[in-house]
Amino acid sequence: MRPRFVLLIALALTPAAGCGKNARPGEKPVYSVTGRVTYKGDPMPHAVVTFYPAGEAFAPALKSRATADANGVYTLTTYELNDGAPEGEYGVVLYVPVTPPDPNNLEAPNPPDRLKHAYSDPAKSKLKFTVKPEPNTIDIALP
Repeated sequence: MRPRFVLLIALALTPAAGCGKNARPGEKPVYSVTGRVTYKGDPMPHAVVTFYPAGEAFAPALKSRATADANGVYTLTTYELNDGAPEGEYGVVLYVPVTPPDPNNLEAPNPPDRLKHAYSDPAKSKLKFTVKPEPNTIDIALP
């Protein structure tokens, strides 16, 4: 009797283990978003990128974020690491710290920005991109 009970428990849990990127109620489906941040053709290592829904106030909006690697390559995260972003139109803010951010210091103030905060204010940033319901490559080429 005991092996059957264990088998029933295992079968009951199997569907939960295979859920995709929209496993929890209330979450929007997300689509992978990767890209590269460059400034005048040069990679922007450690750029902190934030996508927020266009037309919504920045503070309460659901945001998708990433920190670029040493080559300026980023992958957005909304709910889980590198899961992507919901479909839609987005405003984008970003800053590029002079030194790599410390991942263990979550309360660190914004460090000096290599781009002099030209794209870090949602009210001033002119960066706009669209996330489609498919894998997305969105390169951010800054002039």
